[in-house]
Amino acid sequence: MDFQLNEEQQMLKDSARRYLEAQCAFAQRGKDDRDGWSAIADMGWLGMSLPEDVGGLGAGVIESAVLMEELGRVLCVEPYWTVAMLTAQTVLASGDAGKAQLLLAPMIEGRERPVLAHIETAARGNVAHVGTNATAIDEGRWRLDGHKVAVVGGNLADQLIVSARTAGANGDQHGISLFLLDPKAPGVSVTAVRLIDNRWAADIGLDGVVVSDLLGEIDGAYPALLAGHEHGLLGLCAEALGVMEAALWITRDYLKVRQQFGVALSTFQSLQHRMSEMLIELELSRGMVHRAMAAMAGTAQQRAQALSAAKVHIGRSGHFVCGQAIQLHGGIGVTEEYVIGHYFKRMTCIEHALGNSHFHLEQLADLERAGAR
Repeated sequence: MDFQLNEEQQMLKDSARRYLEAQCAFAQRGKDDRDGWSAIADMGWLGMSLPEDVGGLGAGVIESAVLMEELGRVLCVEPYWTVAMLTAQTVLASGDAGKAQLLLAPMIEGRERPVLAHIETAARGNVAHVGTNATAIDEGRWRLDGHKVAVVGGNLADQLIVSARTAGANGDQHGISLFLLDPKAPGVSVTAVRLIDNRWAADIGLDGVVVSDLLGEIDGAYPALLAGHEHGLLGLCAEALGVMEAALWITRDYLKVRQQFGVALSTFQSLQHRMSEMLIELELSRGMVHRAMAAMAGTAQQRAQALSAAKVHIGRSGHFVCGQAIQLHGGIGVTEEYVIGHYFKRMTCIEHALGNSHFHLEQLADLERAGAR
């Protein structure tokens, strides 16, 4: 596999870095930037990995990973990942071409933000964990009851795509359906929650919500959810590379200017060793992401194995790299006003999104046992 970016991919990386450093850097937080989402849409980022027949650019996973890495470098808080990757890929994989066009076209143009509401309290990364119930009322109408938690971007959603169980027991892959829901509909409660990395999410309560708009086939939403989560996992891992890389080089620059005993900290051999260990972990993580990108064109088992392996490795390496960055900064590293602690907070959220390292390590063990039979 060729790990070098081609000319177009390098241009995307360079232009994304210039824009994000100018408009979305840590120092820009708090300013009133209502046109930020429109600018992202105008640059075509929202349709980066979507096919041309729904208005996208038709790019692949490499371009999406390049963009996610640059978003991670500046700790961009726009809900790009949840809208343009997790939600969009779920909608695309639903097989409902008509609904996909209606949802994705305005999303790509930046006019609407559909958001997938799937995660529940006890899911812990299990895509098939759906406790929200959909009870048939009559022909074509259902009643939804349940609760979704930490829905990133849910507080800004123009439309919710809610997973609910229409058949089977909790944990079964069969019997999950997707419903289109207005967040202002009767019985829907949206409680905004601020995460530790300064992103906004929402806890969504569903109490006797009557819906009639179905996305995809009844009882058959699991493959679409799985496809969305696979792209979401790859996006998170790529973003983590940007987070680790930025934390590493910020720490390097700090050690060059911070002095102790009249000399720069960067001259201390023990600190040089710690920096080299951070760089090694970053490059090992990059290799895992490259492997996961290559596996996206393989079988379901190859994708599952590569993505879980990448999530396990990056969860541990990210904690090490960003934790060491704080240690090498000293007391200033834990202040809210300084940027380095925010990289650690973002890595913590990435670690727990779509299943933490422990969950994916168990997934790898299950795949190994299944292959040994």
